[in-house]
Amino acid sequence: MALNNEEKESLENSIYDCHFASQKYIETGKDIHFKLLEVSVNEAVSTLQILKEGLKDENMVGNYKIHMMVPLQLLRLAQARKLKDQEVTKI
Repeated sequence: MALNNEEKESLENSIYDCHFASQKYIETGKDIHFKLLEVSVNEAVSTLQILKEGLKDENMVGNYKIHMMVPLQLLRLAQARKLKDQEVTKI
């Protein structure tokens, strides 16, 4: 069974929030925008996990995955950079 309209809207809003947070973090590089990115990506991934059964029959599933790629990769890159910076400051 595909997603109903409410589930689609919730998922799409979560993905939109990820894009907004990504844009803000790229523009400013501020810690608050990093945290916003982290929270929004985690929320979107949680939403995807909750709706995974309905996504099996959803024709937009490919679009959802593509639209999550940039925010997720940006978050992973930023986390790796922060980890590297922390290691450098320990030395």
